[in-house]
Amino acid sequence: MKSRSKKIVSVILCAALLAGSAEAAVCAMHADGKEVPQEKSERSAAPVTEETAALVKEETVYVFTGADGGVQKLVVSDWLKNRSGSALLSDRSELTGIENVKGDEGCTVNGDNTRVWDAKGNDIYYSGSIQKDVPVELRVSYELDGKSISPEALAGKSGRVKIRFDYENKQYQTVELDGKQEKIYVPFVMLTGVLLDNEIFTNVEVVNGRLVNDGDRTAVVGIALPGMQENLALDAERFEIPDYIEICADVKSFELANTFTIGTNEMFGRIAPGETGELDALAGPLNELTAAVGQLEEGSQQLYNGLCTLLDKSGELVNGINQLADGASALKAGAESLKAGGAELAGGAKTVADGLGQLAANNDTLNAGSKQVFESLLHAADAQLAAGGLTVPELTVENYAEVLDGVAASLQHAIAEQEKAAAGGAAQAAAALEQTKYAAASISALKGQLDAYHTFYTGLLQYTAGVASAKEGADALSAGANRIEAGTAELYAGTNTLCDGSLALKEGASALTTGVTALRDGAKQLSDGVKEFNEEGIQKLITAVDGKFESLFARINATADAAQEYQSFSGISEEAEGSVKFIYRTEAIQVEKQ
Repeated sequence: MKSRSKKIVSVILCAALLAGSAEAAVCAMHADGKEVPQEKSERSAAPVTEETAALVKEETVYVFTGADGGVQKLVVSDWLKNRSGSALLSDRSELTGIENVKGDEGCTVNGDNTRVWDAKGNDIYYSGSIQKDVPVELRVSYELDGKSISPEALAGKSGRVKIRFDYENKQYQTVELDGKQEKIYVPFVMLTGVLLDNEIFTNVEVVNGRLVNDGDRTAVVGIALPGMQENLALDAERFEIPDYIEICADVKSFELANTFTIGTNEMFGRIAPGETGELDALAGPLNELTAAVGQLEEGSQQLYNGLCTLLDKSGELVNGINQLADGASALKAGAESLKAGGAELAGGAKTVADGLGQLAANNDTLNAGSKQVFESLLHAADAQLAAGGLTVPELTVENYAEVLDGVAASLQHAIAEQEKAAAGGAAQAAAALEQTKYAAASISALKGQLDAYHTFYTGLLQYTAGVASAKEGADALSAGANRIEAGTAELYAGTNTLCDGSLALKEGASALTTGVTALRDGAKQLSDGVKEFNEEGIQKLITAVDGKFESLFARINATADAAQEYQSFSGISEEAEGSVKFIYRTEAIQVEKQ
């Protein structure tokens, strides 16, 4: 079912699993607090409409905060994508101190915060400042050994520390749902990244996030969807959508680098409108999803078991790789011979086709000539019959046998009558019987001659038809041989690539055991993660929905609509399509140097 409901449910499940796939720290600004102009990318919150829009505005809001999340400064970077190459671009923005950061194109300021850029067919990149509340408020709180503490007082302290990131969504629309006016929050996904020095932080734990440790540092990545629980009206006791991130660790002389958070409604803005007819089908796919995840859980366990076996058999596999390399070399040599044979076959088939073509070129001449000779013989036979006083239809290739058989039958009848008369003593019946017998013999001889030529004539027609058929077959053979030649050339190229690849694989076989070990460990994590996904995501979601698909579907549609309608923080013209993301950077907490 290709509906927005299914896609949003997928996003919510991912969030409920605490950012299972997020394993990288967020970094979008320099550590010294200077904003970084946006780089050109093809991402957008509304790709369907953006493809057809002449002007697209992609906006990034840099939110500089204190260590407690309080906003200190906002810097906005905008990219006007001039899709149609227009000379002038009309834009709307509430920013002050606007500066073109990548070119020298100027603009004319009009009323209602509108500006007309002299784009000259180019994209425009500009930045500026603004005094305005951000749609999602970030609050960072700290505890030391179970007691609340300010970030300034925490610097240099040791103990068990808790750092909590809370997100309050303040951007909403009021819509009618089930006959009531309700708030639907713009569905921002908040992705927070923190890098912890392993010399300071140990025994790190995270709620609604994931940890990645490289030995020197621990990267903490968490995800939250503030307002989504309210949007979908799900019972938090049955299915909780995270709206905070919490980090706990043992620390020694506490210090904390800048943290970064990306807030975006992009994944929800990409969801296309669904059809109301898909509502009744929602329950079925959820059940199918449950069954599929169960199979995935079983399959991931089988994958892990299989990789354990593979690791045990890696020595045999290395030997097999060596044999593969040797076989690939032999195959390459055979393919080279086959390639040469294919070329010879193609050449021979062409020679045969050309020769039969020359023979076939004479087919019409032979057929026409033999027919002309046959017709001449028939004309001569007509004249002979007429000279003998016989009146018969004009002889043709098709009727001569029937006509002459008829004449012969008449003569045989006459002979019989004349023999009776001669037996009765009639002398004249005897100068007449001899003449009739002579005439009958002449007709028989004439038909024999014509039959002989007819046999030759039909044989010639069969021959020329055979030549023509053979020519067609030879042409097909030649075409096939050409394909074989091309195929053998491709086969040779492929075996050459296979040979090179197998040799490279042979050279790298020494690292195979290490790689399989890492793959086995990854498969174990996958197996555990799929099990968690099934138990903590799928099953809890189905329990939370409790069959109320119609209400859930309406709320999902309203959530997606809110995401698509929120396209800019600082303003956007009616002619443009837009997308916006927020990047929060908290101030570092450092021990003052003496």
